Amino acid sequence: MAECLVRRVLIDPGSSANVMPKVAFDRLEIKPKVLKCTENPLLGFDGKRVKPIGTIELLVRAAEKELVESFVVVEIHPSYNLLIGRGWIHRVQGVPSTLHQVMRCLSPDGNKVININGDQVAAKECYSVTLKAAGKGKAPIQSDSPQ
Repeated sequence: MAECLVRRVLIDPGSSANVMPKVAFDRLEIKPKVLKCTENPLLGFDGKRVKPIGTIELLVRAAEKELVESFVVVEIHPSYNLLIGRGWIHRVQGVPSTLHQVMRCLSPDGNKVININGDQVAAKECYSVTLKAAGKGKAPIQSDSPQ
């Protein structure tokens, strides 16, 4: 994306938007003036509305495909660098599996299946960061597991 390799991407079939935290936007070294204004708030996991800083369209290369995707840039501090939602998943004809940490999709010519593999260690680290943030009151997560 934007000539950079981006790691720690959350593929979320429950999200209607592609989300980019501002810190990830800053790391891409794109000038803020390219952001387009938007007044449409996002609804966070905690039910609160988050006002976007703006939107940006960027070329995303994955699974031998290149698609221009719109991202909503917001001032949040998650454990991932990007959240890619169901619109992109549908456009690449992907089928994500959280159990297997993989998303399968067809190659552009439709002749082979491509696996986009997740990183089990990175996924556990992101989850751990999220739980630690929840303990500090930064993220509303409830756990039924004994402590």
